Amino acid sequence: EMKFARQAIKGDQNLELVTLQRTAENKFLRLDIDSAGVELAAGFPKTREELFAYRGLVLGSVEASAFTGDQLRMIAEFVDVRGGGLLFLGGPRAFAEGGYAGTPVAEVMPIVLGRAGGVFSQLKIGPTRAGQAHAVTQLGDTEQASADRWKSMPPLTTVNTIDEIKPGATVLLSATDERRRERVVLA
Repeated sequence: EMKFARQAIKGDQNLELVTLQRTAENKFLRLDIDSAGVELAAGFPKTREELFAYRGLVLGSVEASAFTGDQLRMIAEFVDVRGGGLLFLGGPRAFAEGGYAGTPVAEVMPIVLGRAGGVFSQLKIGPTRAGQAHAVTQLGDTEQASADRWKSMPPLTTVNTIDEIKPGATVLLSATDERRRERVVLA
């Protein structure tokens, strides 16, 4: 996942990526750290000041129990108070499957977490009407080029079932599963 993210932002002078990847319990691999080498040396930030130094946070397939209660509250405050971005990539240890329901992090998500136990699905993804005009979902130099690129994308596999968004949220990407049910992909 992060290999693709690094490749996608390569050459963009406005973005800096710092990666903390859990390799085993209490063991982390740090990538793209600053030259001082101390960034994230102790793992995920343990204070608001450390976390609030970042602009965005991307969580892959990591369960809620990997964080302390204070860290879960800090992540929620990172979004709610600081205005930081939060992107969940999904996976077998994310969303409801990862135990986030009922946590402070679930409160700041734009989606409603259903029950755990999602079913493996293949989704055909495309931008919603709002997503067609949003910079985040543009895959081409023109709207038509972007639309054509979305149509050619292969299906996405998922185990996370997301059906409902919270009031005020906007769905940018949606998908249709094998049974032709509409699913939220990016809100």
